[in-house]
Amino acid sequence: MSAKLSFRERLERRDDTAGERQAPSGSPVRVVLRLAGAVDQPVTLIRTLAGWGLGLRKAHAVVTRLADGGPVPILLSSAPEPAELAAALGRLGVAASVPQPPSRVDVKAIRSRLGLTQAEFATRFCFDLDSVQNWEQGRYAPDRSSRILLAVIDRHPDAVEDVLG
Repeated sequence: MSAKLSFRERLERRDDTAGERQAPSGSPVRVVLRLAGAVDQPVTLIRTLAGWGLGLRKAHAVVTRLADGGPVPILLSSAPEPAELAAALGRLGVAASVPQPPSRVDVKAIRSRLGLTQAEFATRFCFDLDSVQNWEQGRYAPDRSSRILLAVIDRHPDAVEDVLG
């Protein structure tokens, strides 16, 4: 019986230390990284990314992709505030941006700029007519994906139409 107690005690001790190593709870942060200059300390960059929730192998792969050029989107589970994150990565030669979907989209203004009726707008961009009417009348707000699509329609309506055929 004493062996069971010691085993139980060891498990409790192990669980306590595991809890101390866990990252603080919070929402994951989506970040897009780009080279802003020379990365003089790649090991420090890898350790920094690993400290914010990436595994060491994943962090190494991210730094390798950065060196190849182009943006690298990542998801950090325990990153600091965006301003602090950008400053820390900036000191290491990496520019970081946190993409944010539009918080609000004026559907009626977009539709009016295009010179379309509600029915024409809904047909042209594959929306339900009821959805367009409800958005414009304020009964419902577009969800996140719809807000992103509406923002693209606002800036590049021909590109969206081209994709839709």
